[in-house]
Amino acid sequence: MSVINNMLKNIEQREAKQVSIQEGVSVKPIYDVRNIVFKAVILLIMLSVIFLAYLYLPTADKKETQREPVLPQQKMVAVITSNLSDSQDEKSTAEPMVEQEAVKAVIPIEQIKPKVNDLAEPKLSEATLLVSQPVVEPVVIAEVKQSSALANNKELAASEVTVSKPKITLMTKAKPQNTMIKSVAEAKSPQALLVEQLAAAKQAIQFGLYNEAISDLNVILAQSPLHVEARNLLAATYFKQQDINSAQQVLQAGIRQNPNVLEWRVMLSKILIMQQQYEGVLLLLSDEFEPQANLDFWVLQGTAAQSASKHHKALESFKHLTKLQPSQAKWWLALATSKDALGEYLDAKQLYKVALDLGGLNTAMTQHALQRLVALKEAV
Repeated sequence: MSVINNMLKNIEQREAKQVSIQEGVSVKPIYDVRNIVFKAVILLIMLSVIFLAYLYLPTADKKETQREPVLPQQKMVAVITSNLSDSQDEKSTAEPMVEQEAVKAVIPIEQIKPKVNDLAEPKLSEATLLVSQPVVEPVVIAEVKQSSALANNKELAASEVTVSKPKITLMTKAKPQNTMIKSVAEAKSPQALLVEQLAAAKQAIQFGLYNEAISDLNVILAQSPLHVEARNLLAATYFKQQDINSAQQVLQAGIRQNPNVLEWRVMLSKILIMQQQYEGVLLLLSDEFEPQANLDFWVLQGTAAQSASKHHKALESFKHLTKLQPSQAKWWLALATSKDALGEYLDAKQLYKVALDLGGLNTAMTQHALQRLVALKEAV
């Protein structure tokens, strides 16, 4: 028993010491600082994300609507519902309590579709008619407005969708840029092609590109052998290159195909005069072409006739020349020479004086006229 009493006394003493120690010592509470800092950082991150989403998402929606002003009618309802879902996501991040109330009263998509279609149907026929036109295209713009009182009005929980009357704007564009335009080149007539080739040949001659001009003119003559101007240009181009034989062959080929073209005969006569083939000139410039005769015709005929000693023919030609150009002394001199050759000295003497009085003769012609006047005085 004594042992038990001693043990009980020891226990009582120990408890009294512990009570006195607890009453005298103040223990400070321990806080978890890391956990508090971690929660604060998470809270700041969430607030910053919500703030940035609130600032950025509306501008993105506006940019998308500006980039795609024209929406097909088939995707109109899908765009509206996507805008509703985006707006619900934004409101849910910022106001979680409002989201719970909004989800209960969301209008089903099946109920929204008929309303949107009912509003858009009155102008669908007009839009399709304008789209079918080939030149003018309509632009149908559907405006979707979101109600600002989403949290306050529980009856319209998701959003208030208002589709305005489609705005039809006539665009003066033939085709959009992403479509291929098939342009059918107008078929040009052979005559128009010949005109273009002839113009190209003339331009080549002006720049001294004679080989290119000759090839173009040969193409024209292969298609149209009776083309007068093309044959004239081809012969003249050969003549400029001093290819007299080719020029002569071109003109002779044209005369064989159409003997009535006086221009080809005149050009060939000039070549024959250079070659002193006077009889050939008189055959080319025969009497049947005198009604169409011009200045070159009479000059070539008179020169060939006088050189061939056919002075009666030469007199006829030079008389026409003195009528066409009465102030030119050389025609009077040529007329006097033929009169002199025929023995009509009085007329020749008078014509020599007229030629000298008009003047403008070169030195050789002047000396010839003076010598013949002296000779005729002695003869007469």
